[in-house]
Amino acid sequence: MNKVEVRLYASLRKYHPSPGSSQAVVISLDNETKLGDLLDKLKIPRQEIGVLMVNGSWQKESYLLKDGDRIGIFPLIGGG
Repeated sequence: MNKVEVRLYASLRKYHPSPGSSQAVVISLDNETKLGDLLDKLKIPRQEIGVLMVNGSWQKESYLLKDGDRIGIFPLIGGG
């Protein structure tokens, strides 16, 4: 089992397992879990995601998560 720390930012906080919380959540995952699998587990629609960061670096959904990874999930940002 791997434990990862997940932070959801801005409008994506509504997908936090504890609604209304802005704190990081620690999630236990199988050893072969990819970043995309984590998004599925959290039920975050792909069209709402702008940037996926793992340990401070941009990553793709195919990234294989490791024990202790720190994940930041950021929404799309609009402007005008």
